[in-house]
Amino acid sequence: MNIQDLAKNLQVEVKPLYLIVGGDLYYKKQAFDLFKNLVDDMAGDFNISYVNTAVTPEMLFINLQTPPLMSDYKVVFLSSDGKKLDKEKAKAFEDKIVEWVKNPCPNVVLVADSEEDCFKFLTKVSEIVDCKKQTPAFLYGEVAKIIQNNGYSADEVAIKEIITKCNNDMMIITGELAKLFAYSDKKVINYEMVCNIVVNNIEQSVFKLTDNIANGNAGEAIAIMDNLLASGEQPLKILAAIISQYRRMFICKISTLSNEELAKELGVKSTYAIDIAKRIGKSYKPMQLKKLVEKMQHIEYSAKNGGIGMLDGLNLALTYAINRR
Repeated sequence: MNIQDLAKNLQVEVKPLYLIVGGDLYYKKQAFDLFKNLVDDMAGDFNISYVNTAVTPEMLFINLQTPPLMSDYKVVFLSSDGKKLDKEKAKAFEDKIVEWVKNPCPNVVLVADSEEDCFKFLTKVSEIVDCKKQTPAFLYGEVAKIIQNNGYSADEVAIKEIITKCNNDMMIITGELAKLFAYSDKKVINYEMVCNIVVNNIEQSVFKLTDNIANGNAGEAIAIMDNLLASGEQPLKILAAIISQYRRMFICKISTLSNEELAKELGVKSTYAIDIAKRIGKSYKPMQLKKLVEKMQHIEYSAKNGGIGMLDGLNLALTYAINRR
């Protein structure tokens, strides 16, 4: 189920095991709050616990077998702190959790946060809660509602630009909206304000940089890179993001997989990045992209090993990209 359906489902039936997937922290927080609300207000200290895979599977099992105290429900949040488990440890946790799910302690709920797919092995026995980034079309309504509920107004162009600049990430969007609310004297948010106040994240900036290069706008591409450097981004980080984008463009160019399959294969959290890569990649031949990636990787290697200055390496990579060499 998606995050929008979770509240309704919890009112009908509460399952013993839920698996949180997807990387939008805004929606993950919404999911966590809904699970916390299962516990009576005055009994949270006794019935909400946070554990990670530093505990043993046996200790987790004992925790899950302890019933709620002075509350209708007890909720246990399990995380791996973003670290993938080795096969032996993953199997041990899987065995204990599956054993518990077959005969769960009544009104005890386990919520596993599968960051980086660390609890993928629980997919078949869990109720899946999808907290992935949403599409721009869906986010438009969400963002418009937040703006309206805070007593502000914004036109369609401004809202779409907020979503684009924030790379469809609702956690980033809400932070940028707070800035826009603070700067808006007349309770109106317009396109110019968004352009001046909302900061592009590095991925979104690289999308625009490579798009400008593909369209022959070298000056605009250089200006985007200068802005990234001025904002404090490190040259090697920018270079790595550019290489990642050109590699993605190359793979999209030669692959017959669907956008969804490519997103999974390339480890991106939505098809938005695939759509961008395919659109920009139309301006290139596959061999052009392959050569660019190889040359940029060589520059990156030289910069990391002191063979060339980091900023010099970034400038050289940009020159290669602009000249398609």
